[in-house]
Amino acid sequence: MSSSSASTQASAAAATNDVKQETQKILRAAALNIVVLVDHVNKFEGVDGTAVGFSGPDFKKSIDDLASAIDKEVTRFLIACKPPALDVEIKALCPKINAGFFQLVQTFDHIPKLAGKTYLDAVRKAVSRSLVTAVMLFNSFIEDKVEVDKSVLADLAYTASSGIFWEHCKALSQIPADNKAAVSSAWVSSVSSLIKDAAEELSDSLEEAESKDDDGEDGSDNDGYSDDDSMNGFDPDIPADRVADGKKIQKMVMLTKHTCDKIGLRCIRDCSPLDDERTIWLDRLVDLGRPVQNAVDDLIATLFVDDDAEWKKQSAVETERLVNLLGELVTLAITFVDDSHLSWFELCRKQLDATKHSSNIAR
Repeated sequence: MSSSSASTQASAAAATNDVKQETQKILRAAALNIVVLVDHVNKFEGVDGTAVGFSGPDFKKSIDDLASAIDKEVTRFLIACKPPALDVEIKALCPKINAGFFQLVQTFDHIPKLAGKTYLDAVRKAVSRSLVTAVMLFNSFIEDKVEVDKSVLADLAYTASSGIFWEHCKALSQIPADNKAAVSSAWVSSVSSLIKDAAEELSDSLEEAESKDDDGEDGSDNDGYSDDDSMNGFDPDIPADRVADGKKIQKMVMLTKHTCDKIGLRCIRDCSPLDDERTIWLDRLVDLGRPVQNAVDDLIATLFVDDDAEWKKQSAVETERLVNLLGELVTLAITFVDDSHLSWFELCRKQLDATKHSSNIAR
């Protein structure tokens, strides 16, 4: 089906003039109806009350079925819009497409708040994008375009309307089954994988700095970086006299990495049962995990500060910040974690206390 999107896109401009004005008015009305749904979806914050009785897997199946049905009607619509446009067919399909999207939003409206904020946001994004791309698709065949909020369109501007519709219609079938699945995905993409990358880059930089120190290099050559005006004098190497302190920072980064990996496995993946309290707990883990990831980047960045006195000062500030943020995350993590893992998290807290009170950098 998606293989025909290029030819559909190429004929869209011609089809606009081929569709009769009377039919274009019907298309515009259908697009306006969908814009109303977009606004509703973006404002919906979930149904009040417990999540008991709401089944993520059953909800996902309903969305899958609706996405498949809408996909078929839109495909028929695109075929009808190709020159010579079949106005009778177009008029018959518009209310069917509207009805499909209305039913989609009705299903979306059953999500309770306590199903999880991360889960609700993930489903909202998929539903909203599918609605917006449907409006863009209708706009391809009418002269009096329907306006959509520019902020909603910002991340969709890179691709054509028909192709992106299919892309996000497919995304509807890939929504997470529940908040645990949504949080697990968010944790990997916005916390653990980024900390892992930062730890690896720091390790490489320290090894390179040690190697240059052993070879007697002073780093002034710096592979031409220092002479590159586009770098504004930035030195990408860790100075040799900061390697020892850099290794202390590396220990803190590795402790953070191991802790976040442990949370991903033992707190998020193994979370059971997924009741209301644990659903909120999972969302809070993501909320506290993201600042930890940012703090790791900020701490490592202090190793590259030019001024020796300033880098020491910034390192102390950023070390304390990371210790405090990671401490808050660990305190939250142990709320529902299995007792068999408590000893590990307690050891982590002791190491954080030791870092806070005895680190040479933090003094």
